[in-house]
Amino acid sequence: MRARLLNLLRCPACLGTLELVPLVRSGADNEVAEGVLVCGCGASYPIINTIPRMLGNAYALFPSFVAQYGSRAEVGSAAAAQTSAAAAPASVVTETQRSFGYQWTTFSEMACDFQENFWNYLHPATPEFFRGRLGLDAGCGFGRHLYHAASCGAEIVGMDLSQAIEASYQNTRRFPNVHLVQGDIHAPPFAPGVFDFVYSVGVLHHLPDPKRGVRSLVPLVKPDGSMFVWLYSTRRRFLNFGLECIRSVTTRLPYGLVKGMSLVGALVDAGFVLPYRALRALPGLGALIERITPPRIKLYSLYPFQVLHADWFDRLAAPIRFYYDGPEVAQLLQDAELSDISVAPTGLYGWRGCGIKRSSPSDASRDIEEISVERA
Repeated sequence: MRARLLNLLRCPACLGTLELVPLVRSGADNEVAEGVLVCGCGASYPIINTIPRMLGNAYALFPSFVAQYGSRAEVGSAAAAQTSAAAAPASVVTETQRSFGYQWTTFSEMACDFQENFWNYLHPATPEFFRGRLGLDAGCGFGRHLYHAASCGAEIVGMDLSQAIEASYQNTRRFPNVHLVQGDIHAPPFAPGVFDFVYSVGVLHHLPDPKRGVRSLVPLVKPDGSMFVWLYSTRRRFLNFGLECIRSVTTRLPYGLVKGMSLVGALVDAGFVLPYRALRALPGLGALIERITPPRIKLYSLYPFQVLHADWFDRLAAPIRFYYDGPEVAQLLQDAELSDISVAPTGLYGWRGCGIKRSSPSDASRDIEEISVERA
């Protein structure tokens, strides 16, 4: 953990400032590799592999840390244990944490650059928007969006509830402008109003209460800062219904079995993607192939096989999936008192939305008429 991150962090239990107790330092910049963050309220949080673990049950998740450092790691641990017991996550949250931890440590490789995906989800942001700004990736997974935000010159903090944060570390460790935190969107461990922008892509619809998730993140944004979201779409109602019927079974199965089933799904997709790639280049036939090929196959033709496999695992294993139409996405942002809201479809699969946090709710209410929802 770099010193800069300490200035941004707060205790997720009380939003108090934190004192750093370093145990191991490493690297040319004397980065804290192992340590403890202690709050005046009595709670404490371990730093493991340079990443602050800002969860009430962090010591239970990392017993080897306590075993190695003994009493030095137990500063405030009784209070932390009480906090964890008092606010223990519901089983569905725990299963979500496990599911995505398994997914993004299994499919952790940056198999492609995902650049087009990044700009599609965060439109109308540009490289100039990110340069020199401080942002938060809420639910960073294995770090694919962190990679591009950092490449554009943003100082970016990646937060994830699950062990996927380890994959983010591997994929972004070369960037000095990337910080990582293991934390919960429902109790974000950051000072209020500290970020120029916050985005949450493909995450909020997996929470038990997406509206609460948005309302937890907006206070972290500075006045006149930006909030971006991307959520699943209701447009494919028949397919979504069929998928949910299948998921009623697969979400109860062991991850290894779901991974095998996901491989079968990915192979079926590849059976359409590979011929499409070959036939679209044929003179005289390419135009016809483009017209009759479903958008889904065109989309996956842009990515390597690992992406197909990972996406199928996501579909079958994630405990919760909510779906939205455009006005519902706009309402979600409006309820969080954002203004200048714009919402647009990203193909058949999702909606991107963005809004500005004004300095007071009255400023936001005056701008409600500026909400723009593009037709799907």
